[in-house]
Amino acid sequence: MEKKANRFIKIFPWYHGLIGDLLFYIAIDTLFLTVVKNFSPAQIVSLTSISQFTCIALQFPVLFVIKKVGNTNSSIMRGFCMLLSSVLITFSKSFYLVLLGRVFHDVAAIFAGASVVALENNLDLVGKRYEFVRVRTAANTVYSVITMLISFVASFMFNLNNYLPMIGCITTCMVGFILSFFMKDYSKYNKISYKTEKGEKVKIHYSKFIILAIIGYAIFYFVVATGQSEGKLFIQQHILLDFNIDNTSLILGAIICVSRIVRVFSNILFAKLYYKHKAKMGIALPILLCASMGFLLFGSFVPLIVLKIVIMSFGYIIILFARDPFKLYIQDVIFENTPKEQHQTLLTMLEFGVKIGNAAMGLSFAAILTVYPMAVVITILFVVAIVEILLSLKLYKMIMVARKK
Repeated sequence: MEKKANRFIKIFPWYHGLIGDLLFYIAIDTLFLTVVKNFSPAQIVSLTSISQFTCIALQFPVLFVIKKVGNTNSSIMRGFCMLLSSVLITFSKSFYLVLLGRVFHDVAAIFAGASVVALENNLDLVGKRYEFVRVRTAANTVYSVITMLISFVASFMFNLNNYLPMIGCITTCMVGFILSFFMKDYSKYNKISYKTEKGEKVKIHYSKFIILAIIGYAIFYFVVATGQSEGKLFIQQHILLDFNIDNTSLILGAIICVSRIVRVFSNILFAKLYYKHKAKMGIALPILLCASMGFLLFGSFVPLIVLKIVIMSFGYIIILFARDPFKLYIQDVIFENTPKEQHQTLLTMLEFGVKIGNAAMGLSFAAILTVYPMAVVITILFVVAIVEILLSLKLYKMIMVARKK
């Protein structure tokens, strides 16, 4: 059993790296949907919106399935959903079938928590619980390196043949699906009984600590997701004031490539920093996120174009630096401070909070942008990031109190 659990731990980073998203497709998604599928901008935007709201509705039914089938089968179902998503998006000619493919992609993200719980259970089984952050960091590093390399070649592949990146996408999903059969939870917590010996339901007590962690996580990733998409557009708007479209495309491409490289180094660096500073990282990362919004906003007022681009780009790059480590921090904190029986549900609730936040605030920002400039959105994100720092300080105090007990 120990040998099998150790094999799981070794394979996990590659499984996560290959199935973390629809590789290749995410680099050319809007281009593929526009050129190959002939979708309008409204259709492309609605794909994301409809699938997001659909998955909010499916969140608890999928959680029910995860509880019934266990972590092992849920990991396999995640792999199957990703493979099916890649095939539907690639070969479907109907908008609704492509939408179905996008829904399968988002459902796979709900199943993703099961493999993370299985990792923690298997590490505990072999007495290596302390390596959770290291293994998760290795998994994120594999994913970030692969996406970085893909960002260099995806456009050339698309120009050579419009379907070539999608063939790469299907191939990586197929390999990920095969690896999912090795993602077995060998602990007794693979399938958890949610009833006591008397037949009563085991209820999760949502303490102040859990609620604060869920809210803090949702706010952080709302700022990250919005800052990454709107921040790129904000930089693009300012570059276009002084450069033509071709030069703007090159400058923006260079910024994105640098941000991908920085993301790789952030994952490598985080494991070393986390083991030294632990809970303090929960404060440092929100401060970095707030600083990123500050740099984007401040840079937009700088008159010298070169300095403007450098400062705003620095802000954008910090977002990518902080993105992966905060997820590992919250997952580790949740696992350390709650019973194992609650882990499946709590990871699902974390992602549910993010989806609710993104859906609600996404609609609000869309309405704001019809009247006000992008600078207003970035200012709001800056203020929200300050709130996130305050929540993180509160969470830090709770963790310190719990450790003293």
